[in-house]
Amino acid sequence: MNTGDILRKNLDNLGKENFKRFRVKLREEKGIPWNALEDADVSDTVDKMMQVFVEEAVPKAIQILESINVRDVAQEMSREWNPDCFKSEEPNLEIDRLIIDDQEDVTLWTHVTLQRFETLPDFTTNQIQALQKETGECEEATPENSRSVSVRQFLDSRGRCSNLRRLCEALKRVSRQDVVDVMHSQKTLLPQLGPKEKEEVKINDLKFSVWHPLTVALSVEREDGHDWRWLADKLGIPATYRDLWRQNYSNPAEQVLDSWKNKIGEATVGTLFNHMISMEREDLADIL
Repeated sequence: MNTGDILRKNLDNLGKENFKRFRVKLREEKGIPWNALEDADVSDTVDKMMQVFVEEAVPKAIQILESINVRDVAQEMSREWNPDCFKSEEPNLEIDRLIIDDQEDVTLWTHVTLQRFETLPDFTTNQIQALQKETGECEEATPENSRSVSVRQFLDSRGRCSNLRRLCEALKRVSRQDVVDVMHSQKTLLPQLGPKEKEEVKINDLKFSVWHPLTVALSVEREDGHDWRWLADKLGIPATYRDLWRQNYSNPAEQVLDSWKNKIGEATVGTLFNHMISMEREDLADIL
């Protein structure tokens, strides 16, 4: 059974109401506008998912099903998702497996991501030691008498570590942003990885290449209210200011962040990332 068959079979079993909830959740994902999903049937929805997510279409569907509490279908889809079945259709869809706490689990590092790890320069001994010191975990990752360790080997050994976000921060501090960027290409792990920027960076210091697309996208008002208005309310900005900004500014999210960014110790990239995840806007969190 190939990727499309698994998606079609299981989405067909959702029922009308749950399928609508699935599409509503799916529209929040980057790259699929609501007008492409509002009246879409199962086949149309599957086609869109495969176009946007490619080899991650099934994991993304499982993630959404779990988030809307349709766990029986999510579990069935997980059982059917055997990468060995996809080799004739999508060779890069195979995934590695690992053991966590003596139980078998599926790592979300796809074969594509692992291949990207292999293209990166090895970690030096000094980098490995610094990472071990920063994270305080998995010191067995460095083989004895080794002068360097491949990125794939190191991250495979770190599969047992629960705090990927801490690891990402440590990688930034040892100037391995290249590894962080590849890790973030695995979109299903975004909430666990944290932002690509250093978490302690002040909102006031955000690069324009991050600030502009973030505020423009955040300013687009949505039916579910998960936009600049949600953030303004979360930050305790009075309704009078929100009404004023809505009337007078085409990019009210800029006013929200401008109002917040002078709060010492609070207005950081890490905190903003957490707000975007809480708001269920992973598309915005992915910009950071």
